[in-house]
Amino acid sequence: MPPLTAWEFLCDLHLVCHFQTREGKKVGDASKSELKRWCQNKAFIINGEPIEWNDLMDFPLFSVILFPKSRRVTLL
Repeated sequence: MPPLTAWEFLCDLHLVCHFQTREGKKVGDASKSELKRWCQNKAFIINGEPIEWNDLMDFPLFSVILFPKSRRVTLL
């Protein structure tokens, strides 16, 4: 399996977790574009470090956190 970028990993995780949109008053699943913006805005933290959307994932994962500045969502 080829290495995954952070955005690809988040998209794969979205297939299981079904992240909800956080854009305004919209309702429903987050789009792939929104997931990419989450990475670009440092809202996706892997192993304690913010990761850029196009950075390759570094396994093993010890922690995965979404939105560390607001209501923190710890996935692992």
